[in-house]
Amino acid sequence: MTYYEGISLTSSLTEAGEADAVAVLTAYFSPLSGKDTGFTGGVWDTFDPSGTRAASGNTFTSDDLLACSFLSAPIHPRSAIELVDSQRRRFEVLLEQVGPDLDFVTLASTDVEPFTSVRTLYRALIALPFVGETRATKLLARKRPRLVPIVDSVIKQAVFGGANSQWRPLHAALTAQESLLWNRLLHLRQASGLSECVTPLRIFDVLAWMDGSGNTRRVLEGQSILREAPSQED
Repeated sequence: MTYYEGISLTSSLTEAGEADAVAVLTAYFSPLSGKDTGFTGGVWDTFDPSGTRAASGNTFTSDDLLACSFLSAPIHPRSAIELVDSQRRRFEVLLEQVGPDLDFVTLASTDVEPFTSVRTLYRALIALPFVGETRATKLLARKRPRLVPIVDSVIKQAVFGGANSQWRPLHAALTAQESLLWNRLLHLRQASGLSECVTPLRIFDVLAWMDGSGNTRRVLEGQSILREAPSQED
């Protein structure tokens, strides 16, 4: 593993792991076929059955809530009601305050706007019933995929060593050495033939999760993937 301060890159995220990373991304984003092939998370980035995603950047929609289940983080009905109905306008205002979607690496830091507004929205989300770090960051990433990194229990352990601070060290790592790691993620997206809808942050998320969950090894060895199970902790 390659180490940045506060971060340990898993094997597929390193320069030496490029070939494996391309194989893993190809497998992850391959079309679903049957009940035991492919990853439902591969649909998350482009899921838009209502055709309203482009016009609903400041509104949490039913599509967004359903998409979270593709990443093993279903939104509890009580929180769903708050997001799309009873507190809909409150969350629209919070999303408006975040502003447009920007590349994470263009920020001066995660302690200034617009990321301070991201943190305010994050706190409002985790105050909802049965919403914790994982579900909150996945909801945020559905609305601002270029700006907000996803964090779940697997990535938190594999990349951040279980530490509670993730966004700040990740920003430092992605902007270090003239954004060397960020540019590697862009290269991996191109090498894997993926759409620009799949952001560099999502490439990082997928590879870290695949490595940390053991699915990278299974893909490379031609074994069956470990089934994605709903997160119970948050």
